[in-house]
Amino acid sequence: MTSTPPTHADLATESECANCGTPMRRTWTDDLTDYRWRAVDGSIRGTAGDVPAGAPTSIPELLDLLAARGDMHTYSTVLARYQNGYLELPWEHLHRAIEPASRIAPEDVPDCHGWPMRAAPDAWICRVDGELVGGPEPRRRR
Repeated sequence: MTSTPPTHADLATESECANCGTPMRRTWTDDLTDYRWRAVDGSIRGTAGDVPAGAPTSIPELLDLLAARGDMHTYSTVLARYQNGYLELPWEHLHRAIEPASRIAPEDVPDCHGWPMRAAPDAWICRVDGELVGGPEPRRRR
């Protein structure tokens, strides 16, 4: 299971949103065991460029507008989605990065418990028990 741990240079850190093309950056958790993609400005939501002036800026505002117009079909759909935790307005989306191709050759990725380990800066992470291999000393993620 000995393999040189990946460095920051091995891990692609830039991409773009698959929906709108916004530049995105990989940000690591504090313990460096996982990451998420964020727009360069730190946002997680994107907005279509053709939103009319004066459009609602929240779901409750949109529901009020739909009720005032008597559009109960759309009102019911938006309300059901809102009650189930969907907070984006119809012209918004959650940014979704296009995952860049790995710069690490598959044969250089060590296995642990029969699975390839995940790459993190300067370490490999076991997908089963979270053991970190590399860095100052092997340790378990908590």
